[in-house]
Amino acid sequence: MTDFEAKKLACPCCRHEFESRLVTGFVIGEKDSDFCPKYLDGNPLPQFLHVCPECGFTGFEADYRTLIDEKIIKRVSTLLAGFHWTKNQILGGAERYRRAALIGIYAGKRSAEVADLYLQATWCSRMEGEDDDEQKGARRKAVKYFELALAAEEFSPDDMPVVHYLLGELNRRLGNDEKALKHFSKMDELEKVDPWLIEWRDKQRALIKQ
Repeated sequence: MTDFEAKKLACPCCRHEFESRLVTGFVIGEKDSDFCPKYLDGNPLPQFLHVCPECGFTGFEADYRTLIDEKIIKRVSTLLAGFHWTKNQILGGAERYRRAALIGIYAGKRSAEVADLYLQATWCSRMEGEDDDEQKGARRKAVKYFELALAAEEFSPDDMPVVHYLLGELNRRLGNDEKALKHFSKMDELEKVDPWLIEWRDKQRALIKQ
């Protein structure tokens, strides 16, 4: 059962106040090999992101509270103007995450946060039956920003097994077999990797070798 509660938000860009819904509970059955969750009562992912009906600003509830730097707000507002927003426009989940990722880039979010948004965009794209090119486009961007986050040393040692697994699996799904195998092999160099993740890695690596 997916649970919600009403929440009043004030847009950091246009100052418009509106009521949205916070997701307060959900149930996951299992996950795909790229960690895409299979919810038991509909897909709550779109509701994690709130869309200002006035200007189209899209972000998590925390983004509405923490975006306060006027220079950054001006930069994000310029980006929003390029979206040619129609008041009260409805966005699907995949488009919400793609827009939130782009807004995050302009707002100076860490590459790891941007990568996660693009990853979730691919999940929503799949659930919503979008064209495969849309899913691949977001997947390529997820890979790009995960790699940038690695280069910037944004991840803790405990994060590394999942990061290399995800980069392996995302590259496998893109047909980049050599890069996929490289990241899967990186997991063997790490001190601690959970057995279930090794099992998943071995299954996905075997698909490449078929």
